[in-house]
Parts: sequence; structure tokens; C-alpha cells
Amino acid sequence: MTALLDKAPLGVAVRIARINWDAMSHDEGRRLREFGLMEGCEVTPLHRGSIFSRDPLALTIGRMKVIIRARQAAVIEVEPTA
Repeated sequence: MTALLDKAPLGVAVRIARINWDAMSHDEGRRLREFGLMEGCEVTPLHRGSIFSRDPLALTIGRMKVIIRARQAAVIEVEPTA
């Protein structure tokens, strides 16, 4: 069962099942790949924006913490880790 990363529960590790690369610009896609966001990798959503906004989304990828936009997270399908 997959869900979208922007709706994933905070503090729970998930695995990236699919990324709709066509829904973002070439530069956005390149930036996410440089962070290591690829199908099959495990990420943990840490926190979202502020009281008034769900943007941006902070994640851990391995030992690294990164920030992505909510609209980018909305095109990333995730599934529970085994």
C-alpha cells in the first residue's frame, strides 16, 4: 500500500516506491537525486513547516537531514518499510 510522502506520518521511516520525475523541473529532479532521493531508499519525515503552512518538509536520508518542498513531496509515493 503506497501513500504520498507529504502525507506520511512524522518520525516513521518509509521507503520510496516511485517518484514522478515528470511533475518537477529538471533542476528540482537533479537536486533531489543529489540528496539521494531515489526509488528504494529509506527516508524519515521529521517535521513540516510551521503552524500556518505544511511547507517545507524536513527529512532524514541516511545520516543526512534535508528540506524539500511540499509540492515535491506530493509526487513521491512511499510505502512502509519491512
